[in-house]
Amino acid sequence: MVAWSDDERAAITNLWSKIDVNEIGAQALTRLLIVYPWTQRHFAAFGNISTFDAILSNPKVAKHGATLMGGLKIGLKNMDNMKPAYAKLSTMHSEQLHVDPENFRLLGECITICLGAKFGKETFTPKVQEAWAKFVSVAVSALRKQYH
Repeated sequence: MVAWSDDERAAITNLWSKIDVNEIGAQALTRLLIVYPWTQRHFAAFGNISTFDAILSNPKVAKHGATLMGGLKIGLKNMDNMKPAYAKLSTMHSEQLHVDPENFRLLGECITICLGAKFGKETFTPKVQEAWAKFVSVAVSALRKQYH
């Protein structure tokens, strides 16, 4: 179990309350697919995502970005029990989708970059970033749990 300070919990929940999951999710998944093009193989059902412009204009990318942010909300609601909360998602990504678990970390970095760009130094302070990075790290670890 991870120990969360009151300041960390407050920073994470306060930041989350300001996040537009549609906006940040779409930006983060777009960034993931462009910066790490090998991740595109998991999204063949999205149609053409072979170019920068195709990714940017693909409504399925934007919609799935919001879905990914919904996955983070599971962690937010279960900060003291993330591994059990993510067990089904972990199993699905491992056994059915065969997603490289490193992609979870890469996506977390993309989300963090998008949050920093969106909120800037006034909201996304080093202390907020520290708490957020810890939260993402714990979520990624929980998502990797069912891999063998």
